[in-house]
Amino acid sequence: MSAVTYTDKIVSTSKTDSSAKKGFFARFLEAVVAARLEQAEREYARYVEIHGRDPVA
Repeated sequence: MSAVTYTDKIVSTSKTDSSAKKGFFARFLEAVVAARLEQAEREYARYVEIHGRDPVA
């Protein structure tokens, strides 16, 4: 087995433009997932309130 090491002189260690803006579809999908998660949490809380017990536990 062998190992290869590089110095900063040969390989750039700076990150590529990681601060790039997310695309429309990625932002849209994140918003949809967040909204559905909030809805699921509300429905779960409502179930516990109505039935007085946690269905998972």
